[in-house]
Amino acid sequence: MKVLIAYDGSTCADAAVEELKYAGFPGHTEALVVTVAHEGFPRKDSVVPRAPEDSAWQAGIKEAAALSNDARLRIQRDFPDWKVSSEPLWGDTQKTLLKTIEHWKPDVVVVGSHGRNAAGRLVLGSVSLELVRHAPCTVRVSRAHTDYASTSPRILVATDGSAHAEAAIQEIAARKWSSEIDVKVICVLQTLVPAVAGMGSLESSTFATEPAFQIIEHSDKEERERLQTVARTSVATLMKNAGITASASLIEGNPADAIVKEAETWNAGTVFVGARGLGLLDRIFLGSVSNAAVNHCHCTVEVVRPQAISKS
Repeated sequence: MKVLIAYDGSTCADAAVEELKYAGFPGHTEALVVTVAHEGFPRKDSVVPRAPEDSAWQAGIKEAAALSNDARLRIQRDFPDWKVSSEPLWGDTQKTLLKTIEHWKPDVVVVGSHGRNAAGRLVLGSVSLELVRHAPCTVRVSRAHTDYASTSPRILVATDGSAHAEAAIQEIAARKWSSEIDVKVICVLQTLVPAVAGMGSLESSTFATEPAFQIIEHSDKEERERLQTVARTSVATLMKNAGITASASLIEGNPADAIVKEAETWNAGTVFVGARGLGLLDRIFLGSVSNAAVNHCHCTVEVVRPQAISKS
């Protein structure tokens, strides 16, 4: 497996490095730490001495080299079986990272999240969401999870049985997890039956006899049964291929809202969701589910692309 880690020396980037131990990456992983220097480098708090003859570019690259190498040493210490390298780059952060991804072809890109408040989402939108939307591989948006030290790592994975959702299941099954890992598979049923609670008793009973209502109700029943089968199959796949404990739950509601709420309620450490692809319609769909998970979940979110399923 090849993992590219975007690192800028910030607190959230440090958290992403620390959180790698909960990603399930295999022992033969090849990791590349990339720090992109840009206008504003070197920073005021830089500990890298600047020579009088250094240009802004040279000083920025020196700081980026020191930052990426520091992260490399920490990752190598935590994962002695990995092959870890580092590289300083210069340019627009988004464009440079996407070009590096295109050239190096990682299976997974790891990037830190600056938070869920308004200011944090502005930063997140400028880098992490660009990677989620445009990178041709899986993107892991990391957040430090304070409860990891006291609880078993928890993974929440959402699936609807489609190919892109199945890729998320397969990605989890392909990784190496500790025996304490706890996985929960959720399927979200977005019912087509209109709410009748606000109607009068006569109106609701009359509406329920309409042919259209009966067709919609039948469709909902079929979809519920399909999702229940998908959930059972996904649990069986995870238990058979990865040997991990998994459970399943069927939830009614809007998928984007339900995933975020379940992650919060269940205290998930990581949420896995699938991404359809890189086309315009796929990005519109991404905005409704994966985008919501990345922006609003309290924990790490991994957006899996079908063509990027890792081989262990």
